[in-house]
Amino acid sequence: MVLRRTNMYKAIFRFLCTALLTGSLSVMNVPVHATNGALLELLKILRDKGGITQQEFELLRDTAQAETEKPAQTPAEPAPQVAAAVKPVPEITTKGKLEIKTDEHKFRVGGRAQHDFTLVGNDGDGNVGSSEQQFRRARIYLSGTAWEHWDWKFQFDLEDADDYSMSIEDAFIKYRGWEPASITVGQRKAPFSLSTLTSSKYITFIERSAPTDLFSSESIGMGGRAPGITLENKGKNHTLAGGFYLMRQRSDDTDTGVFIDSAGDTVVVESGTDSISERKLDDGWGVTGRATWLPVNRSGKQLVHTGVAFGYKHYPNKRVNRFRARPGVSEGDRIVDSDGSIAADNFWGMNLEAAGIWGPFAASAEYYYGDFDGTGATGATDMEGFYVQGSYFLTGESRRYKNG
Repeated sequence: MVLRRTNMYKAIFRFLCTALLTGSLSVMNVPVHATNGALLELLKILRDKGGITQQEFELLRDTAQAETEKPAQTPAEPAPQVAAAVKPVPEITTKGKLEIKTDEHKFRVGGRAQHDFTLVGNDGDGNVGSSEQQFRRARIYLSGTAWEHWDWKFQFDLEDADDYSMSIEDAFIKYRGWEPASITVGQRKAPFSLSTLTSSKYITFIERSAPTDLFSSESIGMGGRAPGITLENKGKNHTLAGGFYLMRQRSDDTDTGVFIDSAGDTVVVESGTDSISERKLDDGWGVTGRATWLPVNRSGKQLVHTGVAFGYKHYPNKRVNRFRARPGVSEGDRIVDSDGSIAADNFWGMNLEAAGIWGPFAASAEYYYGDFDGTGATGATDMEGFYVQGSYFLTGESRRYKNG
């Protein structure tokens, strides 16, 4: 037992000597005199137990006292570091679009291509069906965000259904830094009708309903794209939007009737070959407003959407161009057709909308009503229409909903 204890003391002695000589104890955040005081007490115990001799004790004691008498060393000040001006690396994502993102800016490039084929058979009276195919849409867009509050978008369609020309769809700048409402200046969709405001990428069927198509046409212009200014306020369960727009009057080769051109002169169009230029008609102007509310909103899996919209358009030419709509297809015969222009000063329109999501099931319905303030012998002319549609995901997913 004595031999083992002596060997233990010798091992401790070697460790203390090594630590003292190499300065390992100095790395501890303890004053030197406090460390050496504890060391002297430990050396006394080793001496009394026979672990070290008196001579060895005195040698270690003198060494510890010499360390205590040394002046305290002030830690060297760390060298000043100059922050390198390194620009953040842009973040690039490709999910559904190409997006380049930095701390202050976003830039996106995207598009879509949709091709339609319509097969129409002959009826019992011998009328030949018109089966057709076309690129319904071939769009490319650029959009982005600058300095947190500024959004912009430029979108054009490479495939116009009528003359295979390129047309501008969206071209606007939006400011979101004003708390009461965002402000959009430029060409965009006027706030009217849930179906019209829903992108063609996310509508339930290939085409929108005939009433939706009719009210959003350029002739009536209640919900189509038009240049102007829009104010929007969005909350968790509500949206409010309104705007003022310039709405173009378009004439085509089938338009006939009496028109008042931009110079105030009367122009009589008797046949398609005498059709006046599209830009010879004065642009109309209009205002629209829309409000929506979610009486039920349970994490997007169960919700009920309601909305109402009103619109007014003034026709400076005292005439509304021919308006018509197809029954939910982009090609084929039109079931709604005014068969020429009508005389009118103004047009009033109203829209009621409702939609719901219950797990994998979704449904929506809208009602449209419009009234022309006629100036000719026909007097006032009104129109109305509605649609109801639904869908169900067999794989269990829920239709996504974006506020408003």
